[in-house]
Amino acid sequence: MDNNTNNWKEFTLGNPQEEQPRRVAKKSKRKPLLALLIVAVLAVGAVTAAVLLDRSGFDGLRRSIIYAKAVKDENGCAQLYRYSSDQSGRFASLEGSLVSVSMHQIAVLDEKNRAVYDEAVKFQPPALQAQGGRAVAYDVGGTAVYVLSDKGLVYTLDCAGEVLSASLNQKGWLTVVSSESGYKATVRVYDADGQAVFAYRSADRFVMTAALSADSRTLAAVTMGQENGVFASYVVFYHVNSDKEAGKCTLRGSVVYDLTAAGSGFCAVTEEQLCFIGTDGVMTAAYDYGGDYLRRVSVSEDGYAAVLLGRYKVGSQLRLVTVNSDGKELGSLDLDGDVLSMSACGRYVAVLFADRLVIYNKNLKEYATLQGVSSAGDVLMRSDGSAVLAGSAAASVFLP
Repeated sequence: MDNNTNNWKEFTLGNPQEEQPRRVAKKSKRKPLLALLIVAVLAVGAVTAAVLLDRSGFDGLRRSIIYAKAVKDENGCAQLYRYSSDQSGRFASLEGSLVSVSMHQIAVLDEKNRAVYDEAVKFQPPALQAQGGRAVAYDVGGTAVYVLSDKGLVYTLDCAGEVLSASLNQKGWLTVVSSESGYKATVRVYDADGQAVFAYRSADRFVMTAALSADSRTLAAVTMGQENGVFASYVVFYHVNSDKEAGKCTLRGSVVYDLTAAGSGFCAVTEEQLCFIGTDGVMTAAYDYGGDYLRRVSVSEDGYAAVLLGRYKVGSQLRLVTVNSDGKELGSLDLDGDVLSMSACGRYVAVLFADRLVIYNKNLKEYATLQGVSSAGDVLMRSDGSAVLAGSAAASVFLP
């Protein structure tokens, strides 16, 4: 919100030589106008302070306006979406619309439960990732890639080789890792219009995954190999306007499960720690799990990660931590219970247990709780503090 617009008016003080009645009349008009201006300035200042210091109240006001006409139950949930899915179903929330992807169907539903896009597919298994107001759906091992917005289909790609992974950055640019004849793997970058702008071909190492920086200038790709007889993962960097390697970060003895843009660099998720790496290939920070086992991780577009850790490989003794791009804990919380899903977005982290949903802020202070969520299997946090609860046949929006 831009609060820098000034609506001040200039007032004259009149001529002291004028007769008394005219001068008195001008003063009596000036005071109410000045009083109104003072009140307006104070109101703008109060709103600005609320936004800068604690935006949770502002988010609540925004939700009450946006969902004013939504029919809500006694728990504050509005059921907005109905669909046909199965156990393979994947979901993403886009500007109020819901993307549903299963082995047999891709659908985009608006908040009036209208299908703005519906396509029969054969995915085995389906994959879905969302970022920058878009979602990418694809079949791991297939060749088709679908890029979607809240309005429906943006474009499709038919790749030359089998798709291994696909991801979007904050600007809606697409990165696709696929097999290609003569190479171990190929990574291609597409702009927001679906035009190919860069390709990286790996002839000697397999590429596990890749990601594009938030500013769309740097590509990072994870390859595997050995160094002095020890297994290693390599994160290699390229600028999209050059075919020369811009940097490389070696992670000895580590398997990289995921790679995503975080802040001005990247976050590599390994089995032992989170590694924060700059676009030049230099590791800037790391967060060690302290011997705990990684269960789940969700990286917010705000540049922090929510990490769910287990004391043992199985069991419900869990620890939830949030970590910024400096590798510092923002919050830590012991949890007890089966966690079905977790999602970080904006300043909020949603944790779906078998019997309840809890929303925390990024410092892990409890923001809202919803009991009785047995029909939900997935949670999608939204930046305004609301959360989508998705089940096998319907999804609702929890409005704290």
